[in-house]
Amino acid sequence: MLFSRQMILNVWLIASGEHGEDLEEVLRMNSLGHNLTVLANETEFNQRAENLRVNSSGFPHLLMYLIGDNPAATRDWLRRVKVSADLRHVPVIVFHTDRARPDVRSLYALGATSVIRVPVGFQGLVEIMRVIEAYWFSVTLVPKGGSRGGSTHDKH
Repeated sequence: MLFSRQMILNVWLIASGEHGEDLEEVLRMNSLGHNLTVLANETEFNQRAENLRVNSSGFPHLLMYLIGDNPAATRDWLRRVKVSADLRHVPVIVFHTDRARPDVRSLYALGATSVIRVPVGFQGLVEIMRVIEAYWFSVTLVPKGGSRGGSTHDKH
């Protein structure tokens, strides 16, 4: 008998302020039951990630980062994530507002997977999240060790 098992993914959102609250709300509405962890800033992210093991149940499968008032801090944070042996394979979606226009090329060069401008209206943000949901949650992300068929017997 064939059956489909939905994998639960861990999505970490590093964001604060009004746009961060909007991103969080839309992600909670459109996250297909995945685990969403919201972190206020890079320091909170660093503390949370410091002792987390790659194979632990809380390890992130996708990072989402909203650029704040300091784009240089974003580049520094992204650089640290992408040189980390544990985190470098985790996709990073970087969001920005019109107010904080980043150097998109440098973000991609540092390892950002996507760079997306946050729409002005809430409905526009919902549409962006639906696209992210369709691509990242339904097509692309499969946790390491995830079930794709095959044997379920342990090797001794």
